[in-house]
Amino acid sequence: MTRKTSHGPKPLSGKTMLCIDDQIEFLEATRAILEREGHRVLLATSGREGLAILEHEKVDVLLLDYYMPEMSAEEVLVGIQDPSLQILLLTGYASEKPPREMLERLNIQGYCDKSRGPEELLLWVEVALRFGATVRMLESNREGLRQVMSARLRPEEYLPLETELDNLLEEALNALGIQNGFIGICTPPLAWVPPSRLEETPAWSEEDVVDLRIMASHGPWAAGSALSSQVEETILRAILEAPQRDGSKLANGAGVIPLRSEGLWLGVLYVDPTPAPDSVAWDMVSFFASEMANRILNRSMSTLDPITGLQSRAFWRQSAWRDLRSAFRFEHPVSLALVSVANLDKIRQTKWRIADQILEAVGRVVKHSIRATDIAGRGDKDEILILLPHTSTAGAMRFSEMLAGRFEELVVQTPEGANNPVGCIGVTSLDVHGFSIDKLPRPMPSSYYPAAELLLRARAAEALPRITDFSLGFPVVIHEQRDWPDPSRLASRTARSTLWR
Repeated sequence: MTRKTSHGPKPLSGKTMLCIDDQIEFLEATRAILEREGHRVLLATSGREGLAILEHEKVDVLLLDYYMPEMSAEEVLVGIQDPSLQILLLTGYASEKPPREMLERLNIQGYCDKSRGPEELLLWVEVALRFGATVRMLESNREGLRQVMSARLRPEEYLPLETELDNLLEEALNALGIQNGFIGICTPPLAWVPPSRLEETPAWSEEDVVDLRIMASHGPWAAGSALSSQVEETILRAILEAPQRDGSKLANGAGVIPLRSEGLWLGVLYVDPTPAPDSVAWDMVSFFASEMANRILNRSMSTLDPITGLQSRAFWRQSAWRDLRSAFRFEHPVSLALVSVANLDKIRQTKWRIADQILEAVGRVVKHSIRATDIAGRGDKDEILILLPHTSTAGAMRFSEMLAGRFEELVVQTPEGANNPVGCIGVTSLDVHGFSIDKLPRPMPSSYYPAAELLLRARAAEALPRITDFSLGFPVVIHEQRDWPDPSRLASRTARSTLWR
């Protein structure tokens, strides 16, 4: 087997070689050969000198003379602590063969006869570098799997989906040595909500998706924004073709892996640069993509929030759209109370178990305070949303003041002692609309009721005061606007644009 060589120096490889030999002439000749291949070369004339170098230098391949005075090669290898270091023994003659038992016990990749010339030396160095790259990849993949399994063993730690996906994306990129990536999702069809052909436009399918929302990003893309605002149109079109593929490499060198779970396309994982197809790294990327899809589906399909015991965010929104549709059609008022606990986000940063205890206690109070027709659920972060059908502003204020009184009496026993939660409640309402039936768009845009729900939440959030005096307990503040959004302004919009928010 021969190896083709070039006479000129090669580009820097980024690899470091350490050569230990008691012959100065051999060291200098070896350095010249390896440096011509683009490698950084360190030299040592004794085993002790070589071990001292290894203590503060990261070395990829060690070339070690088998026979040396003072300290043998075996004694040097016993003192090496780096399991990823690739080791080649150098022998002076073909008859000098290291014992096979020693090669296996000390994890030596091979040995090279000095008398065979530089071609065989360079061949063994290439073999060692490739083997080392494989070892590092397997180790990083094992660490990535350990991180994924560790995350799956923390069900009691409830994080917003955006935070959970961002953590998982960071773990995936770090484990695979990939610099940039993002998770883009589409909105799954709301199959359980009874469709109304008389009132709304029909639901959309996978083929209708024209954009994605970036849920998590490590790189130049802005999380929370529409994908179309962050990439070129040609890249966007290629990404949206992901449902028809198992994964593909784009013209810009990036890779796209569809996020699928239980037959549903939920979005894509975009990585840049992409691993080679059919490689171990590509299999790992696909594994992470599968885990991300499962997380998204579990959150979107779950009906109860595991901390508060109230409805999950996605399920609450669907229930709210149904009741808003009823309020609009049959012309009755509807109100929203938004409960915010002060400083809960700061507590969660360092003591998330205590934050969960407080939120669980607040959710329990809400659960025992609402009517059977009211809809209570967890909001985007640690807020609690309570939709009050058939409830005017006056009724919503009476309910909220009663709820605030119960919160003021609440004492949560935590490992660090008793905690008396403080916060505030924002209240907003929608009165009976005054739109003329003859002037309403036909059919009603399917984005209308999600837009009305967003408007309610925005107004309730605007009403929340900034807590500065924590002796106030739970003040209740009302937003004065009570009008419905104009349906004609939403007639040209699609359901996708509002469901993302």
